[in-house]
Amino acid sequence: MSDSHGAPAAIPPIALDAVDWIIVGSGVYLAPLNEVQEGAGTAFLRFDEGAVSHAHRHPAGEEMYVISGRLKVGETTISAGDYLRTPAGVVHEVRALTDAVALIIVPEPLEFL
Repeated sequence: MSDSHGAPAAIPPIALDAVDWIIVGSGVYLAPLNEVQEGAGTAFLRFDEGAVSHAHRHPAGEEMYVISGRLKVGETTISAGDYLRTPAGVVHEVRALTDAVALIIVPEPLEFL
């Protein structure tokens, strides 16, 4: 499908309250939005308060924007409205200090340690 100028048409918007959540850990849920390869792309990530995404490495880094709540990523605490870029190769875990939702961009699949 393309627009009247021959450019590809935009995909329809995806509402946060309409996504299908996949359980990826105890109290951790993922809603893929744009998968560029298995385990990589753009997604919503949701945490129940107290949930932990255990130590992992992002070979190509990670970008995260917190939509709601508070998270501790490694030693850094981020809250709704904050953006965090984790460089390639950094190892961290993510702990939910409250119920939280974030948008993540992961160019390559992460490696759990």
